Amino acid sequence: MKRPIAAVALLLVAPALVRAADADDSVQGQFYSFVAPIVSNTQSGINSTSAGGYSTGFGGEVLIHKGVGVGIEIGYARNWAFSGQGTAVGVGSVDATYHFLGNKSRKTIDPFLTGGYSLYYGERTTTHVGFNLGGGVNLWLSKHVAPRLEVRYQGGINGFQGLSQFNEYAAFRFGVTFR
Repeated sequence: MKRPIAAVALLLVAPALVRAADADDSVQGQFYSFVAPIVSNTQSGINSTSAGGYSTGFGGEVLIHKGVGVGIEIGYARNWAFSGQGTAVGVGSVDATYHFLGNKSRKTIDPFLTGGYSLYYGERTTTHVGFNLGGGVNLWLSKHVAPRLEVRYQGGINGFQGLSQFNEYAAFRFGVTFR
């Protein structure tokens, strides 16, 4: 008696499992990491030169429907001096993304836009709210790995009042995306 009940239960559950597998195909996740030279128009108080430096970080996003997605990211920006206080800022972001070719596209070129809320953090647990806007392209050379080229503007950092030399900056990111 147990075998027929198990067989009937399996027959009833199988269509739901197939539909669940189809639904999973429409949701696609990506993970990426990056390094970037940054440019800022902020003047450093130490030597009154234009500020620049580098940024690094990683993030992930889930594409939900027709190229629309949400993502999170954590990173770090620092000036080129590598010394002194008030030269670095940490960045955590929650973003909306849009991939122009959709989430089912297996094309080799995947252009996207992104933007959202950023939380900047620094020394002595100082935090400040800001924003980010950007865009770029993933160049899918294989099914699961792509070089990532992106430009990202980080704004609204000016609340640190001397704890960071950056008030805003643009990062020219080079990275790798995995799916």
